Amino acid sequence: MALDEHFNDLPEGIESSDVVELRRALMRTQKKLLQTKQKIDELVEVTRTAAYDATLSAGPILNVPEPNIAKNKKKAEVALWHLTDWQGSKKTTTYNSEIMKKRVMEFAQKAVAITEIQRADHPVNDVTIMFGGDMVEGLFNFPSQAFEIDSTLFEQYVNVSRLCVEVVRFALSNYKHVTVVSEWGNHGRIGSKRDNVPRSDNFDRMCYELARQLLGNEKRLTWQDCPDDVQRVEIGNYRALLIHGDEVGRNGFASPTAIVQHANRWRSGAYPWEFRDVYIGHYHTHACWPMANGAGSVYQTGSTESDNRYARDLLAASATPSQRLHFIDPIKGRVTAEYKIWLD
Repeated sequence: MALDEHFNDLPEGIESSDVVELRRALMRTQKKLLQTKQKIDELVEVTRTAAYDATLSAGPILNVPEPNIAKNKKKAEVALWHLTDWQGSKKTTTYNSEIMKKRVMEFAQKAVAITEIQRADHPVNDVTIMFGGDMVEGLFNFPSQAFEIDSTLFEQYVNVSRLCVEVVRFALSNYKHVTVVSEWGNHGRIGSKRDNVPRSDNFDRMCYELARQLLGNEKRLTWQDCPDDVQRVEIGNYRALLIHGDEVGRNGFASPTAIVQHANRWRSGAYPWEFRDVYIGHYHTHACWPMANGAGSVYQTGSTESDNRYARDLLAASATPSQRLHFIDPIKGRVTAEYKIWLD
């Protein structure tokens, strides 16, 4: 029942001008809320449809031939790519959409080059790619954001989706099987935090879904959806969580101690799934902290972005562009090698 209908139950004779005005105000508010929700729904649908059509118009995406990888009888490991915080369309004195594309593909090339070094000793046939969120810069996070981007939401959606496709196709050309685990970030939010939009209606997630559909014919690709904001990563006996990082702390900022404490509480039973490690982005810096059990770790990965004035001015922090590459022993269920891939 609408809230204003309760006024109909008032005893006869006590309806005053104040109550009438209150009813009118309530009806106006309900009407505005409905109009706002309809506008947001229309924005989401129009953007999704238009970007999908624009991406398809760029040409067909052919299946990637399976690579010819030399056989090796030793125990195989799995490559793990953590790609996060591309901030697609962010424009600063040293960063824009073209630089983003260049750095992302530079990471992919370096990751494959290091994989070849690993293959000289043991097989690395498969890769798991973790897309960690804030792949788009968005429009709804800061008042001045519209003046710090080089493309609209429409273009962000198209460009980032296409870049995800390029990354996965490059991986398919160098590994026998590719698994994608995708997580969305705070920059993909639609509208302000007060708008009536579910958190999972997120532009990052839309980019992932579009890329996944465009690669739907790839039989060597496994790509899971991300309706929740905590993703599970499984590589044989290895188990880890992938989060963006804004889930921890007030207003999305937390100290390293708070982040590790949060992960330890999850591992102690607050999160209903046993895991060893946690991967986060969000903070644009590369770091690693041990968990309380002495075995697991919290791995924080940097960003492809450079010259972040918000971090410099408000957090007194700065970072060099980088992403993360790991190799996983799927039998023992642990990380065997860690690489920080510089992209400056």
